[in-house]
Amino acid sequence: MMNANPEAVFNAYLDAFSERDFERMRTTLSDGEFYYRSPVNTHTDADVFVLDISRVGQILDGIERRRIFVDGDEVCAILTFKIRINVVTLYPVVLWAKIRDGRIFSLESFFDATEYIQMFPERSGE
Repeated sequence: MMNANPEAVFNAYLDAFSERDFERMRTTLSDGEFYYRSPVNTHTDADVFVLDISRVGQILDGIERRRIFVDGDEVCAILTFKIRINVVTLYPVVLWAKIRDGRIFSLESFFDATEYIQMFPERSGE
């Protein structure tokens, strides 16, 4: 993905994530410097991030792209995550990604974590 534009890299990440193809998702992330932050987690290692998100990703039933904004090497997206436990629930999420050399090296996720923390109470201290 060295020559891919930032939006294409970001969309490849979202496609792999929504398809729960975590191995392919990992190829969109930097092998070197990496930073992830959300209301419930922070990671500085892409492999650890993928391992963590793959556990949670099992309840992901799809990602709706509502709007994607591109500014140079940065991509910000307003999304709806479809989460299935007993029924499908829709969660608004904003992702902000920074791309360098065709890979995501910084990813921040913004969402209301109240229900997430209730689903995974053991994670609330992270």
